[in-house]
Amino acid sequence: MAETIDSIFIPTELTAGHAPLWTGRELHPDAYLQRIDDAHRADLAAAVRAASARLASRDLFHDRDLTDQDVLLPHLDAPLAALATAVAVGHGFAVLRGLPVEDLDDRECLVLIRGIAARLGRIATQSRDGQLVRRVRASGRQLGDGRVRGHQTAERLWFHTDGADATLLLCRRPADRGGMSRVASAAAVHNAMLASAPNLVAELYQPFHFHMAGGNIPGGPPTFLSPIFCAYRGLFSVRFVRHTLLETQTVTGVPLSPTALAAFDLLDEVADQLACDMELRPGDLQIVHNHCVLHSRTAYTDAPDPRQARHLLRCWITLPAPDRRPGAVEQGLRGGWLTDDLQQAAASTWTPPTAAGLADGPT
Repeated sequence: MAETIDSIFIPTELTAGHAPLWTGRELHPDAYLQRIDDAHRADLAAAVRAASARLASRDLFHDRDLTDQDVLLPHLDAPLAALATAVAVGHGFAVLRGLPVEDLDDRECLVLIRGIAARLGRIATQSRDGQLVRRVRASGRQLGDGRVRGHQTAERLWFHTDGADATLLLCRRPADRGGMSRVASAAAVHNAMLASAPNLVAELYQPFHFHMAGGNIPGGPPTFLSPIFCAYRGLFSVRFVRHTLLETQTVTGVPLSPTALAAFDLLDEVADQLACDMELRPGDLQIVHNHCVLHSRTAYTDAPDPRQARHLLRCWITLPAPDRRPGAVEQGLRGGWLTDDLQQAAASTWTPPTAAGLADGPT
């Protein structure tokens, strides 16, 4: 993964023991796609409707106390167990196809994804106000002002990772055109970059300043420090949100170095070459391990009728897995948005970025 020789940081090649290692051309859909038996769809839809009625008074966007016992999902235990295994020790991502979203209304779909999330991990926050479910659909806004997040746009997204350990996406409606989902093994990207530009790989092991759009406590540090590539206890992980890193320059007033920008370019270029592409259909549930898999989306155009616009539901979860990064802030980020208490604690050791844009020394 990485070693230090005579104070020179030297990244080394990763193996499948460090993180899932594959390329898109190697993967047939059967390697990551699981299907629900059509005979079980009606029973599942009926169970979700019954749970929705029982939970009529619960706030599904903020209620952290909802458990798997609140949403009984017949016939899903085995498929979800296989999904969890694929993410934990397989390719780091998987798709479950055939959930009966076309037989469910909006609230019932919320109940469905909350019930699934409760079976796969601990639900994580996606905003400072503690929102647990996000609607992924175009708002007409664009990235670049430090407040808009990628799921609110129809733009092509660079390869990136989300907050928390893993992301769940439940597709209610695809776009009229475009919106292809793309995933890439971060370890494969790392190794391909290493073969052509080891200096740029070493750059990504240094700590970078990340800002949290609209999520910082008043008077607290405007950023948190984290490397993009990280080696810890024999495990490799990635954290990369290019538009946030670019916007951070405005927040801090310190430009990123040319080497960092070149590393970002190469990472996205290599991920594009090695990606596995898939079209998410209504009723598809995709789960992506954010420490191991980069994901992206092509630009899309919605149908003229807004009722037919692309619409996905997103949850973040913390997986029952060991830490892949050291430190309290890194551990806190596994739960999604940094809490105010953790941001306040981090303020005591936070230092502003320097003109070089990076702190000294390897991870």
